[in-house]
Amino acid sequence: MKNLYILCSIFISLPFWGQVGINTHTPSTELDVQGSVKIDEKLYLENPGNSTQIRGSKLLIQKTDKEIIEYDINQSKYGPINYAQFIFRETSTNGLRSYDTKISTKNYIVTLQGYYFTAENNNTNVLLKSNENDNYIEGYQFYAYPNPATETWFIRAIVNNSTFRSGGGYNENPVDIFLNIIIYRNGFIAKTIDPVFVDLNNSETGTAPLPLGF
Repeated sequence: MKNLYILCSIFISLPFWGQVGINTHTPSTELDVQGSVKIDEKLYLENPGNSTQIRGSKLLIQKTDKEIIEYDINQSKYGPINYAQFIFRETSTNGLRSYDTKISTKNYIVTLQGYYFTAENNNTNVLLKSNENDNYIEGYQFYAYPNPATETWFIRAIVNNSTFRSGGGYNENPVDIFLNIIIYRNGFIAKTIDPVFVDLNNSETGTAPLPLGF
């Protein structure tokens, strides 16, 4: 009888430590990929930790064809958060009653973060004249609001029962209104939640319900 010898190779998986580089011979981290990365399914990050370096950080996004690319805000038609200054020249002394920005309420959230107004030659010496009584102190109403009829964002910049006055005699002269607008992209970084209604029942204090999802 012949002896039959079978050689079996046994592989034992042992933990190892080091740095792996793709398209680089000098990886700077545990996994250093020089080039593009394509992920067909899902990518999970477990315990990413706290980043000690913010400047120069990159954001990865998924295109409609499932390709993962680096987000370049300079090549994008919009950013996650957008800033714009709306300058209205020679407005009525009654202010800006209704202005359609043409910005879609389905795709964006518009907020008014600041404002100021000037008279001729950038003169900031603009006062308000009450239409009711000299003793009245009227309140500003400067805000952005969605118009359900047009499905676009509108801007209002008025003062209750008052007109803008400027010049030596504080005459009713047209003014320039500067509005600082922040535009958030829906579905990218901003999410709209349902309105929160609070009935204070003629009280000065109260507790609002927690918005859904917080």
